[in-house]
This record gives sequence, structure tokens and C-alpha cells, in this order.
Amino acid sequence: MRIVLIQPPVEDFYTTSIRLQPIGLAYLKSAIQAHFPEVDVIIRDYHTGHGKCSIAWPKELNYLKPFYPFADRSPFSTFYHYYHFGASYQNIVRDVAQLNPDLVGISALFSAYAPQALHVAQILKAKLGVPVLIGGSHVSAVPQDVLNLPFVDFVIFGEGERPMVAFVDALLGNRRWHSVPNLGFKENGSLKFNRAQDNFPLNDLPFPDFSDLNRKNYPYGGRPLSFVVSSRSCPYRCSFCSVHQTFGQRFRLRSVENIMEELRLRYTQGYSAFDFEDDNLTFDRKRMRLLTQALQTDFARDDIRLMAMNGVAYFRLDDTLLTAMRHSGFQELNISLVSKNETLLRRLRRPYHFEKFEQVVNRANQLDMRVVSYQILGLPGDTLHSMLTTMIYQAQLPVTIGVSPFYYTPNLPIGVNDYMDKPYWVLGRLTSLGLSKHPAERETVYTLFILARMINFLKHLSGINQEVHLKELFESKETRAGKEYLGLLILERLLKEKTLFGFTGKEFKPLPKFQYPVFDSFMRQANFIKQPGKGVISLKGNSKK
Repeated sequence: MRIVLIQPPVEDFYTTSIRLQPIGLAYLKSAIQAHFPEVDVIIRDYHTGHGKCSIAWPKELNYLKPFYPFADRSPFSTFYHYYHFGASYQNIVRDVAQLNPDLVGISALFSAYAPQALHVAQILKAKLGVPVLIGGSHVSAVPQDVLNLPFVDFVIFGEGERPMVAFVDALLGNRRWHSVPNLGFKENGSLKFNRAQDNFPLNDLPFPDFSDLNRKNYPYGGRPLSFVVSSRSCPYRCSFCSVHQTFGQRFRLRSVENIMEELRLRYTQGYSAFDFEDDNLTFDRKRMRLLTQALQTDFARDDIRLMAMNGVAYFRLDDTLLTAMRHSGFQELNISLVSKNETLLRRLRRPYHFEKFEQVVNRANQLDMRVVSYQILGLPGDTLHSMLTTMIYQAQLPVTIGVSPFYYTPNLPIGVNDYMDKPYWVLGRLTSLGLSKHPAERETVYTLFILARMINFLKHLSGINQEVHLKELFESKETRAGKEYLGLLILERLLKEKTLFGFTGKEFKPLPKFQYPVFDSFMRQANFIKQPGKGVISLKGNSKK
């Protein structure tokens, strides 16, 4: 028997390939082959390593054209071209047909990209006629919607390893479909869904099988990158997060010994950058301290790069743990602030501790760790004043600001019911500029999104080791080259003309959806921007009265 597991292409204005290493499929392959070594399992990543091509915008996103009117080449650019990232559908059909599978399994991780996963299912079903199984986060959110499609034979919701092993056992004729946990199937024209069961203990799972993946397709800083999952689910219950739909309510941890065994294996395979994809890597501080000690024992800091791009909970960090993380190979720290609005955070069930946040940021900066602080724009019930206050707060700390417009995915605990009349499978993405139906609110989110890019531009402007006034930077812009010159020129014109201009490469063109009053409010209130390191940019007196 041969099973082909597929990561499909995605279509969007941009993609972050480094965040889409198919570790879930690699876990499934290793679990199947641990129980059924006679079954041939092949992973095909049709997203990464296949290039991109420009395609037409989906009609559902045409409302964005006034926001993304041309290909802007300025440092504050947003989006314009819409792309198909990955292999063409023709090449996918040709390649899978040559493999002659008995079953095709397709990963549908994101609702926004469900159309691409489902199209792959449809064309492979039509061409090959073999059973099609779909799993992933999108399926976990709306299993009935997916199984109801005529070209989908099976779905697995929730974690996949135990269900997949039982499913293959049923394929081999050793059990009935009704006994496979987490399985959806069709029987006499009806949809059937079996009860969910707990997955295998994490320490009992075989390590993900990366043998079908070309490690050159997943680089980080010139090093081959390996994802690592040291825990599943999260002990918190933030209402804007969908993690519990897939991983359940129970937070589970792997042992330090088990993690280190996997890291040593990956290192011998040529990987030297490791991204912990946990939703809460540092929640168990004792385990994290033991892990950093083991990392320092087994690896020299310069031999590996460590990161946690999903972010860590800042309120679980302290000086000792930060220092240990830095000494073990973490050079950057991704932490999620979400908002400075305490009322909003309580309603969202989001823990917060702003004094601790500042302590963590300042200590990480002392340790020469790059800090990225994440803010969500356009959360239901949030206000312009609140979002701007949060952005000003981060501007005055030595962090890079990471902003994401809030988007809805199916059945989120936050329960934005009036959004479901829209095509969430298209609009549930950062680039859709939030879920608001009100144009003015969308313009606010768009403006704050660009404002964050302006702040980050100034935070990373080179050659500033003391306090300098923004006017001085404008006066010296001719000494700078490339994007630094262009960015300062555009900011100077914005202050003088109250209009934001983009740059096509040949000419400057206005971006009318940018709300100058929002920018002006920032300039009036922020006073200064703190760079990582010693640089400070004073903004006093720049706003036009």
C-alpha cells in the first residue's frame, strides 16, 4: 500500500515559506511507518520550493484595490500582486499520478487557503479515483463542511497520529471505520463522525520523518531549519485563538530528554536552526530552564540558532530564564502584547502584566536579543484610541513592532457571528484588513498597519547611537542611500503635505486611504521612538498644529 501526504499550494499577496514546513505530515508519516513498516508513505510539499506566479485577485477581495492600488516599492509598502505560491495544479496531478497511490491525504491548515487544498483534492479524485482524506486545522473547525464535498471521502479532525494509525489499520482490513477515532466518513449517503480520543502520549510519538523534504528549501539565516514541537495546546483560553480546536483543552509537554534526543538527531542530519512551534514554550519554567541547560551542554551557542516564532508568553519569563535562553542559542524573542487596553484583554481572557512586559523587553535588549512585540489590530470592541495607545507604548520601547489585522476563522471562541455571512475561507487572512464591515474602520486598520512599518523603519535606521531629532534626520537624508533615503523623503513629504506617497520605481503616487489624522495623533503623543540599542529619535515639534 502507498499513501501520499500532500501540503498544497497557497494563494495570497505574500507567503512566509519558513513558517510552513510540513511537520504535521512528517509526524503522520513516522507514526504510520512505526506501526506498519510495510506501508509506503510519501510526503510531497507542493508549497515550498516551487516558485510563484501572479494570478488574478479573488473577486471577494476586490474591495481591497483602493488600499493596494499599485506596486509600491517604498519602505512602507503593503501589497499589490496576488500570487499562486507552489507547484501548478497540472504538475501536482502529473507527479501524484506517477506515484500511483492507494490513498491521498491532504493537509488543510488554514481556512483562507482551504480552496487550494480542496481544489487539489478535487482534481486528484477526478484523475486517480483513489480515496481522498483531508485533515488539519480547517477540518477541525468545520469537519462537516469539508466531508460534505463530493470529492472528499474521509476527514480526520483534531490531532492526527492515533487516528491515522487506526485509519490505516482499517484500510488494511483489520477494523471497521466506526472504530477509528476522530474520523469522519460517508455511509449510505450520510455523514458519520466518530468520537474523538486522546492522542498518543507525546513522548511516545516517533520523531517526525523529514526524509522526503529537501532541507535546502527551509533556510534560516543560511542554515537549514527544522521545526520542533515540544508541547501541544495551551493552558490559556484567549478567545481570539483557535489552538484548542485542533489540539484540545489539555496542555501536554514532552520531556527534556525526548526533545534533546530529537535535536541531536536533526543536528546529525545537517539542521542547525531550530524553531519551537509551541503555542506556549515557556509556560513550564522549570522544564525550560532544564532545556536551556541541556542545550548549553550539548551544543555550543554558535553551532545552532534557536527561535520560537509562534511567540512566548512574556509573563512566564524572568531574568534568569532570559539569560539562559540567550546563552543556549536564542538570539531573538517573539512576545505577544496584543493590546495595552486592560478592559479589552480581560474580555478576551488574555493574561497581561505590563510591568513584567517592560522588564522582559529591557532585559532582552541588554542581552542583545532582538525583540519582536506583536499587536492585533481591529479586535472586536477595540477602538482607535486603544490601538494607537498600544502602538505608542511599543514605539517607546526597544522592540520591533509586529502588527496583524484581526481576522476571523470558523467557530472561534470570540464568536463574531455576523462575520459568517462573508466567505471566511477567503477573508480569514491578515491581508484582508480585518473583519469590519465599516470602511472607516478598515481605513484605520490599514493606516495603523502602515504606521507600524514607519515606526520600525525609524527603529532600524542605521548610524544612530544617541538621541537625535527627526528633523535632523530629514536634513541629513542626502547622505543616506536606497530605502533609507526614500523612507525619510516620504516621511518628510507626509508631514509637509499631509499625504502619504508610495513609489512605483519611477514616480511618487498618493495613497488616499491613509488617514493623516491618525498619523498626526501619533506624532503629537509619541514624543520619541526608541531603537534597539542606544538610539532615540525625538518627534517633538514635528506635528503640524
